[in-house]
Amino acid sequence: MRRWLGATEEILTVHGGLALFGEFCAAMKLGQEVNRHLPAPGSAKGFRPGVYVQALALILHGGDVRWRIYGCWQMMTD
Repeated sequence: MRRWLGATEEILTVHGGLALFGEFCAAMKLGQEVNRHLPAPGSAKGFRPGVYVQALALILHGGDVRWRIYGCWQMMTD
């Protein structure tokens, strides 16, 4: 499937680039590659690793500073 970029008259939001990054991750099959290299969740209620990593990449790419600070704090206290 080919996707094309083009000019538009629509108003773009600050996070408009996240859609492009999300499409890039989908085209690179990021979730499938992560699922292939990381173990599956231990319970039926857990997320597959690819879903978690792709969501995390979008959060970090979007610039959610609060998550980064909290995530770093959690890593330092473990």
